Amino acid sequence: MEWRYHIPPLAALNAFVAYARTGGIRRAAVALGVDHAVVSRHLRDLENTLGVALRNRSEGGLTPEGHDYHARIAPLLDGLARATADIRGQMPQVTLTCSHGIAYHWLLPRLASFRQLYPGVDLMLRPVDSDCRFDPDRIDTVLHADIRYINDHNPAPIPPRVRALPVARPPVFPVASPACLHRLAHPLRRAADLLHAPLLIEDNDTEWRLWFAGQSVAVAHVAGCSRLWQAHLALAAARAGEGIALANAYLLEDDLQTGRLVRVTTTDIPLRDVSLGAYVLRATEQAWQARPMVMLRTWLEAQLHAGTAAVVTSDHH
Repeated sequence: MEWRYHIPPLAALNAFVAYARTGGIRRAAVALGVDHAVVSRHLRDLENTLGVALRNRSEGGLTPEGHDYHARIAPLLDGLARATADIRGQMPQVTLTCSHGIAYHWLLPRLASFRQLYPGVDLMLRPVDSDCRFDPDRIDTVLHADIRYINDHNPAPIPPRVRALPVARPPVFPVASPACLHRLAHPLRRAADLLHAPLLIEDNDTEWRLWFAGQSVAVAHVAGCSRLWQAHLALAAARAGEGIALANAYLLEDDLQTGRLVRVTTTDIPLRDVSLGAYVLRATEQAWQARPMVMLRTWLEAQLHAGTAAVVTSDHH
């Protein structure tokens, strides 16, 4: 076991990984909670021990050898930290960000079951409508995961060192309040008849056009009766009886159960199920395999799968 004595000091390795992830000695010092002179000394000692320059002093960043060394030791240090926390029974806080709609109407009623199943995980739900930016280089004691609806027509590229998992692909369908449907001037016999109904549009008419295309109705522009910023507002307007909105079961599960909103149907030609995107769970690579994140991921997949099965069953009975 003589090879173990050739491993550099753990403090120096931690300083190097912090420097590689943050891109600077002072930022690494802040992340580690030490003076920048300490980080500088550790980096210098590590380079002397290895006999290799790890930092590019003229251009900044890492040398090719530094990049290779970081790629190989960073996962090992993360694994060591996770194993130590696990054996101590420690679990970091997990912050789950998502849109207001899925937070209030789907996740919130289910959080009690997660906390009952995993009482040791400190989970904080944070509704955020803007897309969350992940920084894989940031060192943080709080694990961060995000659930975002990714449209098929405008998929955002997954940043480097960020993991993503599609957890649900729900069909979208038109919904309205019973009072709104009662006020319609014309009966809805086929999908094209909805073009003459008061349609609620979000930021633009793309989703409505794609939904109509899924019903074999070609339309260049959907005028709508009102333009709203996002799904949360469109559904609020639908509840107020202002028109017909496009949504999925995860955004209005309680509305359908209470009858505040109902699925719009047609009498002659039934509407088809149309999927326009998926809910995607994302986290950085260093957070993805942490034990609390694995628990959250497993629970989410089970809950969303059960929810999809329930929606399919209710639609066919």
